[in-house]
Amino acid sequence: MVMFYLLSWCSYEEAQMEEHILSLLVLLHAFAVPQLKQECEYQLEHRLLNMENVVDAFQLSVLCDAPRLTIICQRFVLMCFQGASSSAGWKAMKASHPHIEKKLLESLKFEDYRQKEKMRKLNERKVYLELYEAMEALVHICRDGRKPHDREACRYEANKGLESLLQHFCGCKLRVAGGCHHCKRMKQLLELHSRICADSDVCRVPLCKKLKQRMMKEKNKKKNKDDVKLKILAKKIMRTKSITGAPYFTLASL
Repeated sequence: MVMFYLLSWCSYEEAQMEEHILSLLVLLHAFAVPQLKQECEYQLEHRLLNMENVVDAFQLSVLCDAPRLTIICQRFVLMCFQGASSSAGWKAMKASHPHIEKKLLESLKFEDYRQKEKMRKLNERKVYLELYEAMEALVHICRDGRKPHDREACRYEANKGLESLLQHFCGCKLRVAGGCHHCKRMKQLLELHSRICADSDVCRVPLCKKLKQRMMKEKNKKKNKDDVKLKILAKKIMRTKSITGAPYFTLASL
């Protein structure tokens, strides 16, 4: 029977291959035929893994020492957990190999956490890049104004909202009393800019030099929570960019 499987490997049609693939994996592992076993794992990974056989494939990947196939099966089950967990294969695994079921559940929990953490970091990076671009746009708005002929300034055409917010900040009467939430947002951005501005002496961004001087005076004092958060945020924003931020930004003063 074993020789039949091995000799007829190349003559299998797809339907036959799908029917016998798991049995073939066990036999190739038992009789130590590594090259054909790898091909069997490849066929499962790329063609033959489905809702009906994924749980059985996971069990056999553990029992037959096929770690890559184990990971592939875990991810497959995670994507269709409801269907896989109610399948006959899952019930059989629970009855015959409860320790493997426990291993699968633990791995699914970890994989779910890993995927969520990956998404969280991607979203976080997106926010940092948007903040960096906003501060870069702020420099260009204050330096160049809205010159239609200035190609560099035109790159920031999408930041009309930032320019409007800046104009509002400069003329708002509620800002002094601290009652305008738009101005609070703008001030946070200005404070963030001042922390990474490379040269506040020539910078045209409002309050940049004043905020930088205040930051330097308070550098050796005990930091409050907002200062610490801004410092951490500034570092993360700069590290998100693959470049140093020159000529406008630097972390030298932090």
